[in-house]
Amino acid sequence: MSELEATRHALEEAVAHAAEAAELARLLEDYRRRLEQASQREAEAMARLREAEERLKLSERHLGKLAKSLAEQRYQTEVAQWKLESVRESRWLRLGGAINSSGKNPARLARELRSVRAPAQRRPAPKRSDFPPEVPEIPVKQPAAAAPAPPPKVSAPLAEGFVVPKGPLARSYMTVACIVDRQSEALFRYEWRQVTNFGPENWLTMLDEHQPNLLLVESVRPGARQGNGGRWLEALALENRALRDLVEECKRRGIRTLFWHSGGPLSAFVPAAMYFDHVLTINEARAREWRAALKHDRVGVLPYAVQPRVHNLVPAVDGGRTEEVVTLGTVPLSAMGVEEPKPAAKPVPNPAVAEQDAPAEPPAPVGPIWRPLPGQEPTDKISYDDLLTAYRRPAVVVAGQDADPRTLAELAACGTPVVELPAVKAGRKPEPVVDEVAALLADADRRAVQAHLAWRATVSVTPLLDPILDMAGLPSVRGGTTITAIAAVRDEAELDHLLAQVRRQAYAPGQLVVVTEGVDVTLTEKAASAVIDGDVVVRGSDGPVTRGAALDRALRLADGDLIAVLDPRDLYGEHYLADLVRHFAAVEAEVLGKASFYAHIPEAGATLLRQPGTEHRFLPEVAGATILARRPALTELGIADVSEEWDESLMRQCRAEGVRVYSADRYSYVCRRDTAEHRLFRASQLQGYVPAEPLALI
Repeated sequence: MSELEATRHALEEAVAHAAEAAELARLLEDYRRRLEQASQREAEAMARLREAEERLKLSERHLGKLAKSLAEQRYQTEVAQWKLESVRESRWLRLGGAINSSGKNPARLARELRSVRAPAQRRPAPKRSDFPPEVPEIPVKQPAAAAPAPPPKVSAPLAEGFVVPKGPLARSYMTVACIVDRQSEALFRYEWRQVTNFGPENWLTMLDEHQPNLLLVESVRPGARQGNGGRWLEALALENRALRDLVEECKRRGIRTLFWHSGGPLSAFVPAAMYFDHVLTINEARAREWRAALKHDRVGVLPYAVQPRVHNLVPAVDGGRTEEVVTLGTVPLSAMGVEEPKPAAKPVPNPAVAEQDAPAEPPAPVGPIWRPLPGQEPTDKISYDDLLTAYRRPAVVVAGQDADPRTLAELAACGTPVVELPAVKAGRKPEPVVDEVAALLADADRRAVQAHLAWRATVSVTPLLDPILDMAGLPSVRGGTTITAIAAVRDEAELDHLLAQVRRQAYAPGQLVVVTEGVDVTLTEKAASAVIDGDVVVRGSDGPVTRGAALDRALRLADGDLIAVLDPRDLYGEHYLADLVRHFAAVEAEVLGKASFYAHIPEAGATLLRQPGTEHRFLPEVAGATILARRPALTELGIADVSEEWDESLMRQCRAEGVRVYSADRYSYVCRRDTAEHRLFRASQLQGYVPAEPLALI
């Protein structure tokens, strides 16, 4: 038994030792796992630390840029204010004000003229050095000891679509009090500091608080789009004295007054318009009617226009376009390809039948859904900002003969194709447009071309206001959009081709800077001076240089507000610069160009479409030969000293420094390269063995 017991004891000890070994192995494995987790957390923490340091450096660079931009904006604002004060203090303007304010009182006129004789004390012109960049210190907030550290915040991505912008203003120094409808409120919103939140009961408080330079009143009519002008309908009809008192007080304070007849019967607004300094109307024919009615010539023309900041080709944020067909105005069923129901005889009520059959609904058009555009009826409670999104939804708009012309222009500016019903004689039915609508729905390229041409035909309101303000005696000082075109040429053939592209531009550059290699400088300067009326700068290279180095040298010699980089091997349509400048007015970007464009390979006769579907959005890169950029931003970035891939280096730098790059449309440019240019084949779609010009140069 002792031997058996010894065996059992040994077995028990072995089991115990095995259990201890297993527990030790478990503890060791758990310890190893914890060490790995700690090491992983440490690596993640170090990665977050490096990322935070990089973000901090990037934020500091951005802060420095913003400080420079703010200093420049303060300087420009002060210059504009100084110019405005200089104009106000000029002897001729004071003389006119004295004569106007004295009326028919000779004694008062004499006193006013004596005060005008005294020279005005003008302050010296501001200097840019008086406005150095001021980088504010950002206080570091320490978390409370008792509270747990909050989770890291993740920045929201940029909106890939249209959002109503908050600025900037074209004339930030000017304040205008407006009584307008909601379309005009959006039209003028970015032209000046606009004041609209006042009515007949508090206009005096508004004048004291905002001290406007101008009062602009529109011929607002009752309806869904009356905006703040709806509060002034009775005053516009002179049913009370609110508008007359407002205009008289403005004249007493030296505030200019303008009345804009944008629509409605002329006779309904003549009594009110007689109180204003100047009257505006939409065309010259109406202007002649107003001059006859008012018996004076202080009548100007302000036609219907669009505001590029909100009426542009940027698509809607969520979902983009639908396949819907939207109607504007009165579109009869016959235009939709549907027979209008004949009027049925009125049924005789039968007392014995409790319920009569309901009348049949008119048949609907075959194919896509046709529905009215929102906001046409007084019952449509939709804000104008939401209406701007609704403009960007439908595939096609069918407009009746009574469609609002302002809405048609805004739809065109938002890139929505419009099919207008042809004029017909009274009593005749319009021709159906179903086939034309179906053709547009079936052909996306045709829709895009028609929409782009219609957008190009719209007129921006910003330049139209300059002569209006001059007529009112107010200076119009706004940021310029002068363009300097830069290029690097290698031989006379490239020079001749480049000058041909510059010559055809509808928006001519104000300066041309060319860096040549192997081409006589004097010959180049003489040929370039015959092409543009602006400044010509030509420099020759001492030896072989890369295309990037030559462009960077040209960039340092430029002085325009915007820099257009041109490649002397490519084709540029006549509307190339004009279209890009309009895109610049629509988006907030430092660099603008084309990610999608047509390319032609002469040796193969093939035409490609690069990166289809990348138009009208912020993207990581655009083609270098299509760049139009703000000069300070591009000068700070610089152009790399490489031959063919300088644009890729520039785009990487833009991404690293957070510079916003916007891709415009695919038209008015053709890239021409041989088969050795491998970059053209990346993300391209073959359009066929056809010339590229009919596709691109529309």
